[in-house]
Amino acid sequence: MSQRGRGGGRIPAVLAVVAALVLAGCQSPSGHSTPTPTPSVTSSAGYSTADWAPQVATNGRRLGAVGDKRIRITVYQVATAPAPTASVMVDPTDGAPVIAKGDRLVVLRYVVTNISTDPINLGIGTVAITARYPDWPWEQGLIGVRAPQLMAQKKAPTSPFRAGTQRPPYVLEPGSSFMVGQNAPYETAEELQLTAKVVVSDDSGSDDASLSWTVEGSVHLD
Repeated sequence: MSQRGRGGGRIPAVLAVVAALVLAGCQSPSGHSTPTPTPSVTSSAGYSTADWAPQVATNGRRLGAVGDKRIRITVYQVATAPAPTASVMVDPTDGAPVIAKGDRLVVLRYVVTNISTDPINLGIGTVAITARYPDWPWEQGLIGVRAPQLMAQKKAPTSPFRAGTQRPPYVLEPGSSFMVGQNAPYETAEELQLTAKVVVSDDSGSDDASLSWTVEGSVHLD
């Protein structure tokens, strides 16, 4: 897998999700859920949006979902567009941007839904969603480009939190959802492999590594 890059040359296509999705189980050591206030939600095309998050959008093509018995992450391919700027990340061999201005990007949206019967705590800390193509040769995930206007226009915010929300933990009630977006180099019909590391926080908002878990899966781009 490679991508047409700067100056018409070919460079490895990369995908890194700078998503700050933070999910946390709200269970006590005994296995019973801790009572928590019920936040208000708003409905959007079958999704109920948590009151601390921007209203979930559903424009674009639904590619599929990954998850487990507790969370579902639905993936939307929202649009493709030329990169409005070059990436911060550069090729170490020559110092040129990995994504050149004008390279084709794909805009993605991840909608995270609590499909369990217990509330889930969300912290600043994170469920980090990492996506990559199967033959991406580097160990680390890679970035897209900074494109606030593009992401706002396509309703794919890079932060899951609505401005002015309170401090963590953010309670995601059963059936409630939030969204986060990212952009990355576009590879037509490529498999997108997703790993979401769920970092659990306690009621104070502090991460509890012993309760963390990971979900994995894949979808295919159009």
